[in-house]
Amino acid sequence: MKSQAEKILKDLNSKGKPRDWRGKKMSSLGMSGVYQDIAEKIKPEYKARGVHTRMRKDKDGAETNMSAGLYDGTGKRVVNYAKRAENMKFCGSCLDFADVGDKLKLLKANFCRVPLCPMCQWRKSLRVFFDTSRVIDEVEKRNKKLKHIFLTLTVKNCSLEDLGKTLDDIFNGWHDFMRSRTLNPMTDGKINNIIKGWFRALEVEYNSKTNEFHPHFHAILNVDESYFKSKDYLKIEEWVQLWRRSAKLDYDPICYISRVKNNGNRKKGIMEVAKYTYKDAEILKETLSDDTKAEVVKNLSSALHQRRLYAYGGIMKEIAAELKIKDIDKADLINVDDDKINSSVAKMILTYRWSMGLSNYRLIQKVDTESGETEIYD
Repeated sequence: MKSQAEKILKDLNSKGKPRDWRGKKMSSLGMSGVYQDIAEKIKPEYKARGVHTRMRKDKDGAETNMSAGLYDGTGKRVVNYAKRAENMKFCGSCLDFADVGDKLKLLKANFCRVPLCPMCQWRKSLRVFFDTSRVIDEVEKRNKKLKHIFLTLTVKNCSLEDLGKTLDDIFNGWHDFMRSRTLNPMTDGKINNIIKGWFRALEVEYNSKTNEFHPHFHAILNVDESYFKSKDYLKIEEWVQLWRRSAKLDYDPICYISRVKNNGNRKKGIMEVAKYTYKDAEILKETLSDDTKAEVVKNLSSALHQRRLYAYGGIMKEIAAELKIKDIDKADLINVDDDKINSSVAKMILTYRWSMGLSNYRLIQKVDTESGETEIYD
């Protein structure tokens, strides 16, 4: 008979450090509560707008008993906060692992994929890091003279209500930035693309002291080795002015740029680019009131809706397509790293379920893959 402590999930990464399944599940439960609070607060507004459930139709045009989502009186789709709260509440509630000796390999999980779910944000971040590392490895394999630059482009903090407009401005700014004459000068009558490939990610920080958002881009740029000694080389002041013009700002923004010089530096930079779109700890901290949390989450959810939070361009886009790397909203969130664990040699399949009483994952079933015998734990 296993003790209660032995039944608690202990999943270690390739470095032997525990993966924070419990912490992410607790955060998802907290965020679920915020979504439920929004759902209650928004009822009068939704009622006034004539929000209703639209049913799906079959191939003959007849309504089915399956929901197609919530729509207002004008036919505009609106967020179903109650449904998202429910989905997030049960996200990652049951996990199946293959026990391969000293490691566990995740085989199955019920991830909700709600955009702001902390559990799914964590899995997406791991996936983005893995995929982007694969792309950069392939870039270097094909062209050893291509080097990498890590770039951060910022704008001033904005109010909660202005986040949507600010994101519109910086996404348009990125488009103009990458297509600027500065980065695509004419050389001998031909356009010279200084940036051969790129990857960019959006991060939105929340400042609880000022009750503002701080949106910014992290990017990886591929340039020729000769760039650093050529007339096309840009100093930090020139990057600042280029971003100012592209984003149509009336001030000099803060920008950071660094060259990748070694593998350690490269890995650290990719981790910076691939980190979470937002930090749930800042939003869920106990010092914030429930009303503030609801307002922050509502504005963040609305502003991020249907945005491409991660994107590739140039040679990195071409390679990502060849590697069949999916958009992060459709990507596999179970196999998210390069741990070389062969689940086919597993002797045991372990099932853990979230226990509200223990506030942790507890082993509920163990299957011996050789004998087929199953042990079920209370």
